[in-house]
Formats: sequence, structure tokens, C-alpha cells
Amino acid sequence: MAPGQPGTAVPGPYVPPQGPHSGPQPAAQHALVPQPVAVSLADAVQAAHGEGFIFGQAVARDAPALWLEAVLARKPRMPSDLEARLLQDSSLPIDSLLHDEVRHALRRGFWDALERVRH
Repeated sequence: MAPGQPGTAVPGPYVPPQGPHSGPQPAAQHALVPQPVAVSLADAVQAAHGEGFIFGQAVARDAPALWLEAVLARKPRMPSDLEARLLQDSSLPIDSLLHDEVRHALRRGFWDALERVRH
């Protein structure tokens, strides 16, 4: 029979072999992925302040003095690139970062670190 005529076997798409190290993994493997831990709001606020403080110390250590003074003069308005880095680098669960109190604590920790360096 010629290709394209009825009754001709058409090869299907390539399906790679599914051995133990190829293809989709069994669903049981997903149970090994660490699940986010629920953090109380008070604990999240405290942790956020600490993270913000450490971030602020790192920024202050690497920043020129005039830049640091200019940033402090604009307080409480934080440069958007620094605020984005502060949020992106946070180890807190996203659910915690959705709370205004937690984001405020991150910023407050940052400002506390900059103020400490200035004095």
C-alpha cells in the first residue's frame, strides 16, 4: 500500500522510554519537597526586622558615604531597587510577605541599620 491510502500505518509521535532516570517522575517523589511552614504574624514581623537589618548593614557597608546620606535624607521613602531586592531576597514565606506589618518590619530593619551606621 502507498502512503496516504486507507489502511496505511502512520507512525505516531516519538515517545521516549520512561526508565528510573528519564521522563516524568512518580508522584510519590513530590512528597519529598519541603512544604512551607506556617509562621505566626508576630514571628514573621520579628524575622522580617532582622532580615531588613542585615540587608541594611550590607548595603551600608558597601555604599559610599554621600550616597548613604542621600538615601537617609529621603527616609521613609526607600529606593525602589533596594525595596525590590529586600523583598526578593527575603527567606520568609510569601504568605507572610503579603502582610503590611511584615513588609513594614523589613523596611524598619533596613532603616535601623542605616541609622546605626551613620551614628
